[in-house]
Amino acid sequence: MLDRDTLSQLVRIVGEGNVLTSEVSLATYMYDATLLYGRPDAVVFVQKAEEIAAILKLANAKKIPVTPRGAGMGLSGGTVPHRGGIVVVMTRMNRILEIDPANRVAVVEPGVTNMELQKAVAPYGMVYMPDPASQKVSTMGGNFGENAGGMRGIKYGVTKDHILGVELVLPTGDIVQIGGKWEPIAPELNLLSLLIGSEGTLGIATKIIVRLTPQPPAIKTMLAVYNTLEEAGNSVSQIIAHGIIPATLELMDNKVIQAVEDWLHIGLPLEAGAVLLIEVDGWEAGLDRQAEKIIELCRANGAIEVQLARNAAERDNLWLARRTAIGAIARLRPSYDLEDATVPRTKLPEMLRRVAAVAEEYNVPIGMLAHAGDGNLHPLVLFDERDREEMERVHKTRGEIFKAALDLGGTLSGEHGIGLAKLDFMPLAFTEADLDFMRRERRAFDPNGILNAGKFIPEA
Repeated sequence: MLDRDTLSQLVRIVGEGNVLTSEVSLATYMYDATLLYGRPDAVVFVQKAEEIAAILKLANAKKIPVTPRGAGMGLSGGTVPHRGGIVVVMTRMNRILEIDPANRVAVVEPGVTNMELQKAVAPYGMVYMPDPASQKVSTMGGNFGENAGGMRGIKYGVTKDHILGVELVLPTGDIVQIGGKWEPIAPELNLLSLLIGSEGTLGIATKIIVRLTPQPPAIKTMLAVYNTLEEAGNSVSQIIAHGIIPATLELMDNKVIQAVEDWLHIGLPLEAGAVLLIEVDGWEAGLDRQAEKIIELCRANGAIEVQLARNAAERDNLWLARRTAIGAIARLRPSYDLEDATVPRTKLPEMLRRVAAVAEEYNVPIGMLAHAGDGNLHPLVLFDERDREEMERVHKTRGEIFKAALDLGGTLSGEHGIGLAKLDFMPLAFTEADLDFMRRERRAFDPNGILNAGKFIPEA
């Protein structure tokens, strides 16, 4: 519990209406999109960097834990205040400060959602390429902290490939500027690579400078239908091996197809074992040949049908299916756990086999989604958290999935982060020397360990 003096100082910093301490208010900010939770001592809404700086100076002096929070849609427990303290809510810092199409740059505050940025730059013929499935609600601050990817990651990369600079408040309360609007940037340590994906442990982003990309002049969208997941997985590596880099290459299995079709009724092939949603973009002149080659490769690897979207409406329906997939399949059971283990794309068929075997061994239903083009799997584990025996099987299932990914040369997370949810598995992925180096790196930014403490990197 925070003492009266601390609460008074918080009120002086942000105003009385922006500090919440009632039990009902605190309960709202106990969770993210996982089943994890923790009760904060206070929730503080901020609107400018100087307020965050003052809060962090106060918290650092008193060694009070601080948890930064955007939309609270994280999938790893990263915004769960499991040690109490202060939750700093960033959603009111939601201005798009600048759009500069001539230099292909925009400057945003962390509470801007990914979709708000996309809509704002579209009239200028520009796109911000990272496009997580949660883009309607996930914030740019959260995308920065998790190094979010998305459907277009295979061709255009992830958040780190589209950030030019950031204004950051350090755990000590100092405000620093890293990077800038122009490339090449002035000589400096490459701290951006360290900060992006650091899950709110090294500082709080207050302005983010992003790279914009011109909208592709033409797009072709295909749906390849397979009898088995393995055939779909083989097609992925074959497409890339032939020198074609699609803009998107997404996979859905039969459980997901059935759930989406039951919800949307858009004509998905209910008997399919899996589908690949494939998109190529660029100049019209070269796209027909790319699409023809992709169709040829898909059929050679077992596709029983490849549909080419004939118009924008058909394309929109296919993307609606993919973007609503998680919500559709999550309706099947009271609870779900969405993971994001990632493997080299050549290992994708083997990883798909192993996940299916784990689901059968532990009798746990798993729907499979994947950013297949970059090997980022999203196995969606369905269960009832009230059933203790089932929960034991679910925990074992998660562990086996992570072990399989690591065994195949992959990682614990492609974009959802480690947070609290995967913390116990970090020693499987890194040596103690690796982890100790990360701890020392973290202490250099946060000597008192106040910012998102106990997450991302296991404590010694």
